[in-house]
Amino acid sequence: MLNSAPIRYTIYGTLLLVLSEVGYYSCRALKNWYNSVRKPKELWALILTNEQSLSCLAEHQGNSRKLSAISLNAREPLDKISIIETKLACANPYCMGSNIDRIVDLLNATKYSIDLAMFVLTSVKISKALVKAYKRGVIIRIIIDNDGAYSTNSQCGYLMNQDIAIRLNSHLNGRLMHHKFCILDSPSSAKYLLKKQNNLTKHTLKEINNISSILMMGSANWTIQAFATNYENILLTNQKQLIKKYSDEFQRLWELFAPTSSERADLVY
Repeated sequence: MLNSAPIRYTIYGTLLLVLSEVGYYSCRALKNWYNSVRKPKELWALILTNEQSLSCLAEHQGNSRKLSAISLNAREPLDKISIIETKLACANPYCMGSNIDRIVDLLNATKYSIDLAMFVLTSVKISKALVKAYKRGVIIRIIIDNDGAYSTNSQCGYLMNQDIAIRLNSHLNGRLMHHKFCILDSPSSAKYLLKKQNNLTKHTLKEINNISSILMMGSANWTIQAFATNYENILLTNQKQLIKKYSDEFQRLWELFAPTSSERADLVY
């Protein structure tokens, strides 16, 4: 039978096809395994504010162009890692507008959870981004210092009126809640919060384990003064150990600052 050339070519062709399919699926399985076990690239970026933060203000007057995480041609936001790696729209690395926009873009790109601890929050632009995230289903928890919550131009009332969960250190007299950090899509927080909502599916769990998490921490409150005139710093990083440490501390504070029976009840998670 193998003496027949057509039959021989048919057999060889079939074997070649089978081997190519085996090779293809083997390579794909190996690639998927490698992607699941390889250590993700650790990144960081630094936001600095100083006396040059407003030096480019005149150039931006009437110019609405900016780096936006939400592309006009895309239905999904860019990945948070891509936002950190993308060069700022303004040539001034200390630009107030670009630095605020970078934080807004990261909030826009968050999918599951935002844990924010801030002494004072007065930025309207950032607050609107938080509300936007909440309305698309992101679980948001905010801890603010009691005095900072009632300071001039505080956005605390606006955020609470939008049903965003906020806790204060009001029953711990004499102790400032002086942290300034924010965790986006913390794996531990997202799993904990979704589990409490009975929304932690196998698919969601797998996605959370592979999602890009970001920690923002530094000296700056999220206020116009901090971004425009102060000497401040904010470190952005995806370093997993730091994210876990900050997530654990946020959860500890969230439980510590639970409202007493005499205080206004918030949305409890």
